[in-house]
Amino acid sequence: MENNGDGTPTYAKHTLGTPQRIGLFGGTFDPVHHGHLIIAQTVLERARLDRMVFIPSACPPHKGQEVMFDAPARRTFLTLAVSGHPRFSVSDIELQRRGISYTIDTIRELKLRLSSGAELFFLVGMDNLYEIETWKDPRGILEECTVLVAERACPDDREIPGWLADRVERIPTPVIDISSSDIRMRIREGKSIRYLVPEAVAEEIARTGR
Repeated sequence: MENNGDGTPTYAKHTLGTPQRIGLFGGTFDPVHHGHLIIAQTVLERARLDRMVFIPSACPPHKGQEVMFDAPARRTFLTLAVSGHPRFSVSDIELQRRGISYTIDTIRELKLRLSSGAELFFLVGMDNLYEIETWKDPRGILEECTVLVAERACPDDREIPGWLADRVERIPTPVIDISSSDIRMRIREGKSIRYLVPEAVAEEIARTGR
């Protein structure tokens, strides 16, 4: 796939002229694991997206702790994880931009770069949806793109705010009991992370001695 010279993919229209449906999957990815990839693949298929772009955050506004891996390392892990998948890619748009990584800024910047008519779909987890009111310009996000909610099979009794409930699209996704926090703990304790992350990512973590 071609890019704009800064790691941000350049998308062409379909040969028949239909604009692409592009999913945006943002997160810290500290590190990326199989759960992220399974959810991305499930949403790609069920929402009939053409591509899924993983966007690692440089300075996430809602993280209460420092990340284990720096931004270049997390980008490298993601690139290794999606290598060979024809419809997955990685953008370092937030790593190139200084300051806090606000979702609305990223979406608007991408819209300026993409081909005319491209449709953007921003993927969030159900837990993130409950927090979206605290994000920068949440209504602006809904105006700029379609918000897809990865809805796991396990129930959640919390009520979605009324102004938001009818403006998002829920996508059923599998329950994947893998977390980046658990993987980081295992790394600190010298335990194996085999089968939790792609093999290439595990090898890179072992190679760099993190």
